[in-house]
Parts: sequence; structure tokens; C-alpha cells
Amino acid sequence: MKISKKIIDPILPILSTVLVVLLEFIKNGPGMSMVKLGVLTLLLTIAAGIYLYAFESSIFNNKYEKFIVLLSYLGSIGLLYVVERPETFSFWMLGGLLISMLFDPKMGLLLHFNLTFLIGIGFAERMESVLQLLLIGIIMNMLSKYLKQKSTVIYAAIIILSTNITLVFIMNNFVMDTRLGYNYMNSFFSILTVIVIGFFLCKLYEKFGLKVFKTGKNEDNLKLDEENLLDDSDNKAEDKESVESEPAELVVQEVTGIDLKATEGLRTNYDLLLDENNELLLQLKEKSASLYEHALRIGDLSYRAARAIQADEVLAKAGGLYHEIGKIREGNYIEQGLKIAEEYRFPEKLISILKQHNIKYEKPTFVEAAIVMLSDNVVSTITYIEKTQNDKYSRSKIIENIFQMRMEKGTFDESHLSIKDFKVLKEFYQKEFANKYENTN
Repeated sequence: MKISKKIIDPILPILSTVLVVLLEFIKNGPGMSMVKLGVLTLLLTIAAGIYLYAFESSIFNNKYEKFIVLLSYLGSIGLLYVVERPETFSFWMLGGLLISMLFDPKMGLLLHFNLTFLIGIGFAERMESVLQLLLIGIIMNMLSKYLKQKSTVIYAAIIILSTNITLVFIMNNFVMDTRLGYNYMNSFFSILTVIVIGFFLCKLYEKFGLKVFKTGKNEDNLKLDEENLLDDSDNKAEDKESVESEPAELVVQEVTGIDLKATEGLRTNYDLLLDENNELLLQLKEKSASLYEHALRIGDLSYRAARAIQADEVLAKAGGLYHEIGKIREGNYIEQGLKIAEEYRFPEKLISILKQHNIKYEKPTFVEAAIVMLSDNVVSTITYIEKTQNDKYSRSKIIENIFQMRMEKGTFDESHLSIKDFKVLKEFYQKEFANKYENTN
């Protein structure tokens, strides 16, 4: 059953306010500080809620994401009261960092600001400590995408920890003097602990929960023809010229001297496959100029979409270029494409994209295949609807519903496409079709 936004709007402000009032009562008893911190929490969290519903409302359509946001924020508030000196033992920063790593750095930064404000009013003894925590939190959230990657987490952690040491040194009048009441080692290791725990929680989430969760149906209930979303090209204009059943050889022997069909164990490299003058792409152009232009467009779109989420750009581009290569022969274009791929020894993942870009044949099992499917769906659907329905629907709405349908049908459940990447891709396509491709159809 779908939960109305009117019901869930006050959840975050109410729960956080009740928690602060309860913890303050337990720690210090009834008094003005309990009222002051309660009202402050309510106002700050309402402001955060306005932002979430204005810019991140999709999170509240998913009970899993909503639960993670609530747990992260409320858990951070709890840590403010559990530790004796939260301005030194900064474990409470984990909540905002985790939200940045999993969902959106701006949202994580907003929640970090709220928590830092609470510390400044109710916990910190020195304004210098509050400024230090605010700046470190900003840097952590800015580097959140690097903190969750194995290849960059160490470098990002070094930047954060060295910056923390520098800030402490500056804000303590350039003197490392423990008599000032500040424990430098505790500050250093608590921030390191936050980074380590955030990294491992993110990896656990990627392994067990970071798949595209299914959500309820879109309120506007936009009706898009399933055939137009899933396949691809049957409605695109094509030339009716016939071609030979066997394509000419790729122009690779002049470059490498290798006969790809006769050599065991070797695969065509991507440099050759991405060359727009190779014989397979020229055959596609000869078969149909519109098919060729479509392939170039999907290749370029997939390349930049992969870059947006740090996926394999070259694989995505090759997948876009060759997803309909089977149409240079008669018969089922996917089956013919797989035959061509084997004849010319395409890389194994590229062969998989030929099968997995069309949901009627096989679901995507990796991110780049999902990207090619989305690129093809978006381009084909927008082209079809704008040609047949007189621009009744905005491009942004069409893309929104394509992504919604993919979630509901679990199309990418096996692709390891994260919720955050799914969101980034949706924003990428909406931006692309609002600008670059505005006048190309």
C-alpha cells in the first residue's frame, strides 16, 4: 500500500525532536536546555525535510532508503549523548557521511550542519572546536565518493586526517598543548574510525542492499507502450536496401597483421571496434543511415553516462555502437549480432551487451549493459512518443517513467546498479535531453 507524503512528512522532525528531548531529560533532567535543544532540533530538521522533499523526494518513495536516512540521522543524535565529549569523539559524524556515500553529498552535508549546530549550542565548550568539526565535515562530505572506493579511500582519508591535524594546530594557537583540554589523539582516531566504519558499511550495503529497490507506481500513471520501452528500434525509420549475408572483414589486418577469424584465443581490441571507419560500422551505415546515426548516438550517450557513475566508459561506448549490428544481416538481429560477435571475436562483455540491451532477450548482469539498455530505451521512446503523440509529455517525464518502470519490473536487479548510480543516471539523461538533444529529433 502506498504511503501518502502527508503522513510521512513529519516523521524526521518529530522523531529527532522527541529523541533529543528524551536524551536531554535523561542526561541533565528537565530544564531550559531541554526546551532549547528540542525547539532547535525541530526547526533544523524541518528545514532539512523541506530540502529532502524538494530535491530528494524519491528517497521517501522507498522504505529502505527512508529507513537508512532516519537511522543515520537519529543514530548520530544518539551518539552526541552517548560519548562524553562529542567535540573530540566525533563518531556522530558517521550518519552524515554515510548518507553522502550512499545517496547525496548535499543531503549528508545538510544533516552534518544540523548536528554541528546542535553541538555548538548544547555540547561544545569552545567555538574553535565547532568550526573545526564543521570544516572537517564539509571536507568529508565533499570527498565521500572517494571514501567509498578501494582505490581512493586511503588518499581521501590522508587528506581529511592531515587537514584535521592542521586545523587543530591553527585553532589552538599553533601549539599542541594538552593543557588546553583538547585531546588530539582522540580527535584523530575518532575521525579515522568514522572513515573506516563508513567505508565498510558502504561495502556491506553494496553487497547486500545496493540494488535497485522496487518502488510504488508513479502517481501520474503515465502510460508508455511497453514495446517502445523495450525494443529498441522497430519503430525507427530504416532504409530498405538489401546487403550481402556475410559482412566484409574488419579492417584490422592492415593494422595488426592478425586474422581474427583464424587466431585462437585472441579478441578484437576496443581501439579497432571504436574506429568508426571499420568495416562492420561501414556495413551498418550502408544498410541504413538512420541505424548508423542511432548507433553513434547510443555509443556517445552510453559513454558519457558511464563516465557519470565511473563505470567502464569504453565498454559502454562499444556496447552502444554495436547493440544493433545484427541488422546488417537478415533475421533476428540479436541472434545475427551474436554470430557476428563470435566471428569477429568481440570481447566477452561486449557480446553480453548484445544480448542484454533488450529485455525481451536477457536482463543486464552488469552496469554497462544496463547503461546501454537505458540509452536505447530513452532515445527510442522519446523519438516514438514525440512523433506520434504531439509532444503530449515532457522529455523529463518520459525519462522519469522509463526509470520507474525499470524499477518496478526489477530489470536491473542482477546488474549491481546502485540506487545512487540509478539516480545519477536518471538526472544525466534528463539533463542531456533537456539540452543537447533538444532539437535533434
